Amino acid sequence: MMKLIAPLALALTTLTGCELYFGGDGDNGDDRWTYCAADGYYECYGDDCRWLSASCPQEPGYECDSNADCAAGCYCGASGTCEEAGFCGGEEDCPDGFHCDVDRSSCVPDACEANSDCDDGYVCNNGACEVTCTCTTDAEAQGANWGYCDEARNTCMPPNEAGTCGGASTCNIIEPTCPAGSVPLVLEGCYTGECSTIATCDVTPACESLQHEADCLTRFNAGECFPQTNGLNCRGPNNQPCLDGTVGCVCEDYVYAGCTTL
Repeated sequence: MMKLIAPLALALTTLTGCELYFGGDGDNGDDRWTYCAADGYYECYGDDCRWLSASCPQEPGYECDSNADCAAGCYCGASGTCEEAGFCGGEEDCPDGFHCDVDRSSCVPDACEANSDCDDGYVCNNGACEVTCTCTTDAEAQGANWGYCDEARNTCMPPNEAGTCGGASTCNIIEPTCPAGSVPLVLEGCYTGECSTIATCDVTPACESLQHEADCLTRFNAGECFPQTNGLNCRGPNNQPCLDGTVGCVCEDYVYAGCTTL
């Protein structure tokens, strides 16, 4: 079990990392103890400490199941390891999305059941609010390496593990044919072969990904996309087949050929 060494407790308030301390066996008279600091792993005998290595071992107690398993100033993150959030004496000492665990004098994530339970810029992950970033558009969120922007909450959201409705495929994989009202999904630059309904897309699909005329017309009415068509049996004024640039062509019918950005 990890424990915080009292003489060093105040020093923790100025450190950026989650300083994890592992005490010696006081019952056996062993005054050796080790701790994991921001710059590496230390071994101490009493007050005499020496640097051992740049990386820290997974000592017992570094992994956690609850906040109580972590040193003061830290909390048990979604990854199952202790993370630093700072000390506190009240709610005003903690950042947005966190509250003060007075018993441990530590800032811990707010409890949540859904993203709407968290402040803007936070998402609900395994029952706790975790910071992402704030945004106003999908492009801003993706520029910060997140999946998309929940514009109602101005919050960067994680990418959809099944794929995204945005982005172009750069792989030699044939675009799947999707039903009306849906678009193909792309994952790591390739079509996945799956489709997503437009209503549940993580981002607004590009006009070029709309495979059905009705979907393109919906975006046309919103002033975003323009449907392209190919004419069938088109004839000119002299009843001759139309050529490019022929004026006065009349076609028997038109078929949907794709969608472009206005």
